Amino acid sequence: MLAAVGMTDIHAMNALKSVLGELINGVAVITFIVAGAVVWKQGAVMTVGAIVGGYLGAHYAQKLPQACVRGFVVLVGFGMTAYLFWRAYH
Repeated sequence: MLAAVGMTDIHAMNALKSVLGELINGVAVITFIVAGAVVWKQGAVMTVGAIVGGYLGAHYAQKLPQACVRGFVVLVGFGMTAYLFWRAYH
């Protein structure tokens, strides 16, 4: 979607996506905490995994050429879409 609105730098798009994701997830986390719907033991493990994965993903994505990052994003998107369609109808 960011490319559709005119952004061309994959690294800038990834940074904006990360910031927006943090804001959206932050609101969700606060909502779940207030509702008392957090299982803290599993939630802590997932939080650590998300932070480490996000940091490492951004670190290595900046070192790769933009075409490789864009291709990987497209490949993962198509793969997830195909899997979810397959799972929905089988």
